[in-house]
Parts: sequence; structure tokens; C-alpha cells
Amino acid sequence: MEATDLQIRLAHLAPGETLLLPVAKIEQAFHFYTAPEERRSAAVRLAELYQCSLTVCGPGGSQILFTRHEQLSPTNFA
Repeated sequence: MEATDLQIRLAHLAPGETLLLPVAKIEQAFHFYTAPEERRSAAVRLAELYQCSLTVCGPGGSQILFTRHEQLSPTNFA
């Protein structure tokens, strides 16, 4: 998955819809960042851009759940 693919998928989510992806796909999308922290930060920024909250879930934190909202508050990223 490329970053543009993730961007398109997030852009097409309607409020209330979710997108569940393996962490490996997210890391692949932001492969141009060398540090895992940079890749996570890029995913958070993209989620914010499309009014999505981001939740790490799954066994050992192996998946990321994006949820589209009407409006976001700072608590969606706590």
C-alpha cells in the first residue's frame, strides 16, 4: 500500500465508517520515513486531515482502526 492509496481510502469513508488495516500496511505506506515514530506520526497527521480517529488494536497492537467523524475534538487523539 502506498500513502496515496491510504489517503484515497480515508477520503472515501463516510462519517461513522471505519477502516481496519494491519500496522504493516501503514508502515509500508510511509516507507520513506526511516523511524517507526515518524511513520506513526505521518499516519496520525493523515487521519486528522480526513477527520478520522486512530486506534491501535488487535493482538500485540498489530492493527490500526481509522474511524471517520463529523468533527474531531482533541480527545479523539488522546
